[in-house]
Amino acid sequence: MACQRIRDIKQRQKAQSIEIRVLRKWTSKGKKEELCYQFVDAYGDSIEATAELKHGKHFEPLVQVQSCYKVSGYICTGPRPYMATVEHPASLVIGQKARFKPITNDNIPTEYFNFATYDTIKRRIKDQRLLTDYIGRLERNSQRSTGTGKRLQKTRLQDEMGREVEITLWPEMQHLYGNEVIPGDIVAIMSAFVTEHNDQIGNEFGRDAYSKTTFSEQSSRNFLCEATIKDIHEDRGWYYVLCSKCSNKLYLEQESEVLNFVCKDDDDIVPNFRYCVNATITDATRNADAVFFNESMLAMLNITCKDMVLKYGETTNPKKVPQLIKSATNTPKLLHLTLKNDGKIVVNNVTEPISATNTQSTGPIQGTSTFTPTTPLSKTGTSKRQLQEYPETGGSRKIRKA
Repeated sequence: MACQRIRDIKQRQKAQSIEIRVLRKWTSKGKKEELCYQFVDAYGDSIEATAELKHGKHFEPLVQVQSCYKVSGYICTGPRPYMATVEHPASLVIGQKARFKPITNDNIPTEYFNFATYDTIKRRIKDQRLLTDYIGRLERNSQRSTGTGKRLQKTRLQDEMGREVEITLWPEMQHLYGNEVIPGDIVAIMSAFVTEHNDQIGNEFGRDAYSKTTFSEQSSRNFLCEATIKDIHEDRGWYYVLCSKCSNKLYLEQESEVLNFVCKDDDDIVPNFRYCVNATITDATRNADAVFFNESMLAMLNITCKDMVLKYGETTNPKKVPQLIKSATNTPKLLHLTLKNDGKIVVNNVTEPISATNTQSTGPIQGTSTFTPTTPLSKTGTSKRQLQEYPETGGSRKIRKA
């Protein structure tokens, strides 16, 4: 059977064998630490693959940089939403089911570049979704110190039109750029992102900034609040699916007329559907963002997440909220809230409103155990096909489309 080309890989497809060379391996930083690889095939197309950092020892002897492999057993998902090194509509997830068979193929390139133009980098200002490769003629180097004493290397590159771009190399990256490079040499910089409007490219990873919600001081961080759901944030998704064996995120694969939830590590699994709804809640005083996890949504709707996805949902798309969930908006409810240390609000339970004389009660809940929800993994992919009931038994966890 012929191997698939990297350029033809699509999200949700069933894995087909590919023949690749491993170009690079690194650990991503920032929002989520992952073990990352860059693959290239004989046609010069490239794609990223990621694995959990905890599986590093498993992959260390199996996957070597600059070695060639026939790879199977991976999962096709969307591109990484932050600091992707390759512009591809899909990426690969490799778990313990992935297979790497060593091969010899001198036709597979040993390097891969996708150089951005000067005009392109101006459109990538502070956009961390895709990192940038850039090439130019070295004009000059300089050194600069930060307020903390770190020495930064500043490099000015000029393109064929004479336009200059400044590259900032932090200390941990300067070993890649030797002193033998002199003005007039052609220099290629890989995997940087544009950080300032004056055409400067940097290699510092982005950081999240959180604005903490201000509440009156309380001895407890559990609260009762009569409020309504004002808006549901559809772009954040409304459910996720976990493996019954390892509790890892499941991915959705599509093969012909069948949709199948799969785990990167385990076979013969049962999907565990869990609610996770991000919403804006409001009372007589203010609005606030909150997260409704599985227990609170089940208490409010009396419908399991599995049934909501497979019976009542219009699609499996986690970013298309079913009408039954939307119908819960603008209806007063008594919300059992927890204010977390990072300022986020979690709704642990939902009950009917208390009497009108007590509607202003916002004090700490006394003698109430608080459900501590697990943080959901990243959302599954999207689909616009309606599903029938998911089978309860059997080794194959598949659904045939209506």
